[in-house]
Amino acid sequence: MINVVERINELMRLKKWTAYELSNQTGISTNTIYDWNKIGATPTMHSIISICDAMDISLEQFFCGGEYRYSDEENAVLAKWVGLTDAEKVAVLNLMKTFNLSKSRL
Repeated sequence: MINVVERINELMRLKKWTAYELSNQTGISTNTIYDWNKIGATPTMHSIISICDAMDISLEQFFCGGEYRYSDEENAVLAKWVGLTDAEKVAVLNLMKTFNLSKSRL
């Protein structure tokens, strides 16, 4: 049987979302999201549906582990990525690291 909280955490990792971002995308309070992990509370079906809607996946994909679908924006980035040289890829990755460092300082 699927562990719903672990599945939510897995999907958050795939999307690179924090609990705060998940809250913004779904309307579920960050405290509720933290409680799922801290005290073992179980998400409601309404919460799971909100998460699926926000992550653009079906309930089947949520519960059966269906393959993650990239958004059109993500597909566009991937399409450009494959055309980059190795040096350009390194530069992009370094720029992304810089963005992450900037976020962590806020």
